[in-house]
Amino acid sequence: MAGLRRSRWSAAPEPEEADETANRPGERETGPADDRPDSLNVLTTIRRFSPLLAGERWKLALAIVLYLLEVGTTVITVALFAHIVENVLVAGDLGALTRPMLIWVTVSLLGAVFSYVGNVIGGAVTEKVLLRLRDQLYAHTQRLAPHTRSRFGTGDLIARHSSDVEAIDSLLSSGIISAVVAVVSLVIYATAAFVTQWDLALFAIVLAPLLWVIARWFGVVVKRASRRERYANGKISTLIQEGLTNSLAIQADNQVGSDRLRVLRQSRRWRDARMAEIKANAAFAEAVSTAEVLCMIAVLFFGAWQISTGRASIGTLIALTGYLGYLYPQIQTLGGLVVEVTSATASAERVAQVLDEPMGIVDADDPALDDPTVVADASDGAAEAMLTRPVMGPVADMASLVFRDVGFSYPDSEHPVLEHADLTINDGDFVSVLGASGAGKSTLAYLLLRFYDPDTGEILLNGSDIRSLGIPTLRAHVAMLPQQVALFGGTVAENIAYGRPEATDDQIRRAAASADATEFIERLPGGFDARLAERGTNLSGGQRQRIALARAFLRDTPLLILDEPTTGLDAATTARVIEPMCRLAQSRTTLLITHDPHVAALADYTVEVDSGRLRRR
Repeated sequence: MAGLRRSRWSAAPEPEEADETANRPGERETGPADDRPDSLNVLTTIRRFSPLLAGERWKLALAIVLYLLEVGTTVITVALFAHIVENVLVAGDLGALTRPMLIWVTVSLLGAVFSYVGNVIGGAVTEKVLLRLRDQLYAHTQRLAPHTRSRFGTGDLIARHSSDVEAIDSLLSSGIISAVVAVVSLVIYATAAFVTQWDLALFAIVLAPLLWVIARWFGVVVKRASRRERYANGKISTLIQEGLTNSLAIQADNQVGSDRLRVLRQSRRWRDARMAEIKANAAFAEAVSTAEVLCMIAVLFFGAWQISTGRASIGTLIALTGYLGYLYPQIQTLGGLVVEVTSATASAERVAQVLDEPMGIVDADDPALDDPTVVADASDGAAEAMLTRPVMGPVADMASLVFRDVGFSYPDSEHPVLEHADLTINDGDFVSVLGASGAGKSTLAYLLLRFYDPDTGEILLNGSDIRSLGIPTLRAHVAMLPQQVALFGGTVAENIAYGRPEATDDQIRRAAASADATEFIERLPGGFDARLAERGTNLSGGQRQRIALARAFLRDTPLLILDEPTTGLDAATTARVIEPMCRLAQSRTTLLITHDPHVAALADYTVEVDSGRLRRR
């Protein structure tokens, strides 16, 4: 069963108590959501995640049966060893050795087969459960509303998707198998011991609860230490991710030393938390080992006395100590499980916290709402059909918009962003959207893409309320160029075709030409097959923007949203981007969100977002 135990060196749950070294002067608190996850115990955690075991429970049962058959083979081998000592070695009759040895080898081979098959079946269940949970958690995280997603640090979310997910396994598949096998094995070995020598076995079992008491006490200590360690790990994941992402700014602002100090301080907190966990685990292991040795010594002393008085034979004592040698580790396993599963509930709390956050707007048939087993268990082809071929209605070749008495406030905020907002945009209009920071310019894009729905009023696309279209159909009408261009690992061609992966090479090249991107692409090593660095850092800002424009040309949607498309670009680069951007914008309905009045002047007219209203000027 060793293959079922999993390492959790980098899990990261919330702390049981506040970190007294946190929030040093000059440091900004980063990382997980501010509010702590709701507390879970072992039973509530199992109930919370039990749907992940759908269809796999019979496999768990089969694995348990196979492990118990292995236990049965150990009982037989111990009895055979005692028989050999009593009737062969003591008696000196080597001729009587052949048959029991053949039986021993046969039974041992059977035990090895049972153990192997049980490990494979149990491991398959474990990996399927983890696959389901990872898929469910990732799908849910990707559908969180923007304001909810921003409450979690990226590094902390990565820790929740990796080490915290793995920790939950000990509460489901492997933990269930280990617990059932340990309990039944304990009963089997105890029964065998009583059959062998009931009074000596009774003496040994009376000492056994000492091991359980030790495990229960250390379970509380280890859980507290594990919570601190995993929280510290989540924090440092966020800090490192933040530092690596912003490394150029850190160097340019001459803050290399300060950034290193910030990470070093958090690393020390992680080290201290890890040391507390290591000490607790080491103390538990040594306490259990010491108690087990004391129990065995007591049994051997009592057994030797019984042999000296003729109440037991040496073969009986060997068989009994053999059974106890298997029985005590089962108690130790149960104790270790108590420590492990109580520690794992901290990770379960962190995963459940994300899963319990409300998703943004999703359709009723969105795969994210399905049973978590459906997509994860599907073949690659079936999963592709479910996830990459959403059912869409017809996509129009025009886009007129009407905002009718729209009111909106972000969840958990009492401040209205839009109030009684009215606006009509005709098909083909090129509209610039101006307003102060925080006025609600980007909120218009969020509402048009249905990241949120209005609290009051309605938004019409070609005369239909966008809530009636279905999200895939709505978003098939819209292309958005965000302020931070999203580039992915892969080739230039793959990035241009990201929103339309079925596009041909000719279509990709025509889109690049329309975006005035062909010249610089062909200068790259490999041209359209050149691989982009992380986030496209081997391209200039203007080049990244033209890749995004080529992507929009390729999608060719009737509605285009440009969110601060020239932010961070110098005058020459802006001029280079403006020409293809205007060609793209003037062939469809376009909303240009900008702070720059010179860029805004390119549009047919301007809409100002002010005090929750939309004013055309």
